[in-house]
Amino acid sequence: MKFEGDEIQKAPTKRKVVVVGGGPGGLYAAYTAARRGHDVTLYEKENELGGILKSEQAISFKHEMYELSGTYALLAKRAGVTFKMNTEATKELIEKENPYAVIIATGSTPLVPPIPGLKGDNVIVVNNYYKEKDKVSDHVVVFGGGLAGCECAIHLGMEGKHVELVEMRDQLAPDANIRHRPLLLAQVDKYVQAHTGLKGLEVTPNGILCEDKDGNKVTIEGTTVICALGQRSTTKTVEELQDTAPFVRVIGDAAKVSTITNAVYWGYHAALDI
Repeated sequence: MKFEGDEIQKAPTKRKVVVVGGGPGGLYAAYTAARRGHDVTLYEKENELGGILKSEQAISFKHEMYELSGTYALLAKRAGVTFKMNTEATKELIEKENPYAVIIATGSTPLVPPIPGLKGDNVIVVNNYYKEKDKVSDHVVVFGGGLAGCECAIHLGMEGKHVELVEMRDQLAPDANIRHRPLLLAQVDKYVQAHTGLKGLEVTPNGILCEDKDGNKVTIEGTTVICALGQRSTTKTVEELQDTAPFVRVIGDAAKVSTITNAVYWGYHAALDI
């Protein structure tokens, strides 16, 4: 990703910078800070970089998005960023590092509401699909018709599976890019049986028990359920690290669940401000 006027100026003072989280926003923040001459260390609690982009690797038409994280990681490494993998950035660790700046890019976690059966053995959270795709049966219900749910449903339909999609709102994928959405909906029509205006009440081994706007109960059948009910910011780490340096900036989904483009943009500008 290139930004208009992307002429990186060296910082007047070299600073010690810690970036927490190796998703797209964190990687681009680290890369930009290192290009400006800062001493940058990135902490990632898992053994693989990419954040939410990792979930894109099993979706055939989204694999290039997954590859983006590898590109950003390589750029950051070449710029001199130090990576500390499998390391959770606690308050004690950051205070010991004593950085001038901390950029918190811890992303978001899947929203799994307390709906009966939603943690059952036949349920796969959409973020984990790439790790559990072998568990998906030939008759699938995708629970949640936002962008992630629609894209997963299309992918499964393209694989030849019978796919049902359940969405409480009247519209599918209102969070999709305005130019991309008509193309997305055309693919939903081609590969997926979509049901809007249905509230999911319970997940069973046979599908999802739903209620329509008139209070009628209906079961949307499927032996595998993909939970795609959205994301929420990871606030615990943000609260813990908020006062660990003179300069602290929260970016990407950790600040507000948004797009990958926005996460990268916020990371870039956070690094320019150090």
